[in-house]
Order: sequence, then C-alpha cells, then structure tokens
Amino acid sequence: MSNFEDLAAACRLVSFGFQPGLTPRRSVEYATLVSRYRADAAFAQLLHAAARGFDLTVIAVDPRAGLVFGTTPETQFAASVIDHIKQVADRPIAALAHLAIAALAYYRPEDLDDEAHVGRVTIRHVDEMVEQAAKELEHRAAETGEDDGVPAGQPDLVQLWRYHQRRNPVAPTEDARAHSKSRHAITKRVAEYLADNGMLRRAGNENGGTYTTTARYQIQVRELAGQQMLGELAALGVAVGLDGKPTFHSPGGEAPASTESGG
Repeated sequence: MSNFEDLAAACRLVSFGFQPGLTPRRSVEYATLVSRYRADAAFAQLLHAAARGFDLTVIAVDPRAGLVFGTTPETQFAASVIDHIKQVADRPIAALAHLAIAALAYYRPEDLDDEAHVGRVTIRHVDEMVEQAAKELEHRAAETGEDDGVPAGQPDLVQLWRYHQRRNPVAPTEDARAHSKSRHAITKRVAEYLADNGMLRRAGNENGGTYTTTARYQIQVRELAGQQMLGELAALGVAVGLDGKPTFHSPGGEAPASTESGG
C-alpha cells in the first residue's frame, strides 16, 4: 500500500473517532482499521501523527469502543464535561452528577478493567449518592465548627456540596414536570449528554431514567476521570449496594445501611 493510501486510511480512522456513537461492531471498515492499528506498528504511528495534527491524543483504539481521543490544551476540540450546561449556576450540580455517575457505574476499582462489566445507573440513585456525600460533609463541618467543611484536603467536594444542598431535588412545575433547575433535571441533562456522545445507553424510564455504560465510557473514566474525587466519595463512606442503590457508612464503622428511599 502506498504512503498516500496509508495516510488516507489513518485519516479515515480519525474520522471514525469523531463519531462517538459509532463502534467497530457497526462498521466493517471501522473494525478493519482498528484491527490494522493493533497489528501494524507503522500504521499506528501514522494514526498518532494524524491525531496530533488536530492537537489530539489517542487514548485507546479498542475493538469495542473504537478510537477514543484525548485532548491537549491547544486543541479546538477540547470541551469541559460541564460546558453543555448553559447556566453557570447549574454547573456545580452537573459536575457532581458526572462524578456520581462514574462512581455508581464503577464503584469497584476492578470494574474499570473488566471488559465484561456494564454499569447501570439511574437519575434517582445518582442524586441519592450525591445527597449522602453532601450530608456527610455537612456533618463533619458541624462537628468541627468549621464553616468551610472538613477535611481541609477535600476543597472541591466541600465547595460543591453547598450548591447541591441549596437546590431542590425535583421542584415540580404546575404540570408535574421536574423544574429545569432541579437537581434531577440537571442530572438528566448530564446523562442525556453522555448518551448522545456514546458514553451511556438509554435503558429505561424507571427512577427518573436508567442508563447503562459503554466501552467508550469505561475507557474515558479509567484514563481521564478525576480518580482523586472518586476516591474522596469512597472515603466519605458512600458505596453501592448489591441492588445498585447508594449506601452509606461512616468510614471504619459498621456495615453500610441502604438509603431509605425505594428502588
């Protein structure tokens, strides 16, 4: 194959990477190029060079997820996970929703490396997880008398929980729909954004909306997510029960007890 044909093939694979809803299982050409990348070192180098031309990095080229990009500070394709939330005041809630979705979907560290694992989350359970973390931070702040919350080594969560506590979970409108500024509505927008970008799949309407994870999301969480903040949730005693619901226990205390609300 000529150098021009090789370059065209690498650019073609880059083009597939810009379509997050497309996977190699749905395209023979895509699957062929992924296989070539994994078997042909010279072609792999060409793909990385093509990605750098867009100021992008290659996180993974996976038979399940396809080409997964990472960004550099220079790229025009960079986007914060909360840029899709237009109202600045709603973004702290969205940031917590992103964090809790990842924590619920992969609440055991080994789940991130298990290709067979499919996480399952619901809007209601995401909100319950953040609520439990917020209550624990509030409790610690009250115990120490420090208005800024504790421990001091968790400034990001401390700042975010205050936004969460001030916002109604549902706040229905006159026609019984969730208010657009409610926690559930913002979390729903986050989940829909992830679904539109190939990270989650819509799986039902129970508990405000049910979603399952994709291979692309697993790779993104494993490689890019803030593991420090995921660890902070665990340190607060927020975990997930066998039924998929958030549970809570004081670190070092008794076994977790399920949250009171039903499934």
